[in-house]
Amino acid sequence: MIASKRGVKEKIRLITRNTEEVLTLDDLHRLITSGTKLRHYIGFEISGKVHLGQGLLCMGKIADFLEAGVECHIFLADWHTYINEKLGADWDKIKKVALGYFKEALIAGLKCFGVKSGNVHFILASDLYKDPIQWQNLMEVSRHTTLSRVKRSITITGRREGEHLSFAQLIYPPLQVADIFTLQANIVQAGIDQRKAHVIARQVAKKLKITPLRNKNGEKIAPIAIHNNFLLGLSKPAVWPIEQEEMDKDLFATAFKMSKSKPDSAIFIHDSPEEIRHKIQKAFCPPDNVDYNPIINWVKYLIFWGEEEGELKVVRPAKFGGTKVYQSINKLIQDYQEGQLHPLDLKNAVADWLIAKLEPARKHFQSGRAQEGLRFLESILNHSD
Repeated sequence: MIASKRGVKEKIRLITRNTEEVLTLDDLHRLITSGTKLRHYIGFEISGKVHLGQGLLCMGKIADFLEAGVECHIFLADWHTYINEKLGADWDKIKKVALGYFKEALIAGLKCFGVKSGNVHFILASDLYKDPIQWQNLMEVSRHTTLSRVKRSITITGRREGEHLSFAQLIYPPLQVADIFTLQANIVQAGIDQRKAHVIARQVAKKLKITPLRNKNGEKIAPIAIHNNFLLGLSKPAVWPIEQEEMDKDLFATAFKMSKSKPDSAIFIHDSPEEIRHKIQKAFCPPDNVDYNPIINWVKYLIFWGEEEGELKVVRPAKFGGTKVYQSINKLIQDYQEGQLHPLDLKNAVADWLIAKLEPARKHFQSGRAQEGLRFLESILNHSD
């Protein structure tokens, strides 16, 4: 079936499945039914290796968007990387990693879903920012945003409110919001940790005069924010048990999601089968407990893709119950809670699934620009250690 010919209900299902939040579903319905061209954007800071949250979860959602007939754009945020002082705030390194490694890693992730890189538009921030419209948008967004609001939004950079900041870091939130309007993206995708920037974008959208978003009827509209589910890191949390109610959603996501700064807590898009098995075997996976259990979290959001039905094959000896194919996430969770599914058997099944799923990505990094880009990044990371 051709994506552009899909009905409204099916487009909404594809766009919203396996997500944490949609701002808002009503706005998305109106956008689609208006016949407006659907134009998406997701931005990435250029820092460290690409993990499964970026390379599988985010790229899998892009595969969903493409199937729904959405034009997709991946924004390589070299300016934001510089502002946030990643990769030593070295422009040459940032740009080389952006194009030589990060872009290639995201292409590798898309290949895991059968998506060709040519179906997605890659945009380097440095190229976009040659357009004076970006700076006009930045000024206009800033004019409709208070300093206190910007300070409250600084968590989108991975920093806490009240932390010592440079003035450039205060510019980060309105700059990110300006990106949306310069790119004319009416669907913006990110983790829940970017929620505060998206709320600002939605609140200022109808006040803008230079390049506001408009629907097919010429009416000003706010961008639709699609917030991904986030993948828990594999390491045991520093505080256990966890009381999420004590934290804002974005702070919780920042604190407990997979982190490239903790290599054993993350699996990277190009990890070898041996590395995948080693990390999964060491992972925190409390018996009978599915809350804040990273292996259960990965089964829900990667393997079952946030839906009730899917498939995970658990291979085990007959004396431990024999091989079983789970086609219901609820049944899998029930068996785990009741002790009918052992953590080690679940870990082995997840490792097998990941090794097979990531095969196209590993092949992508076996030679050429991707391999060179990975070597260059590793030389930077090893030197920084």
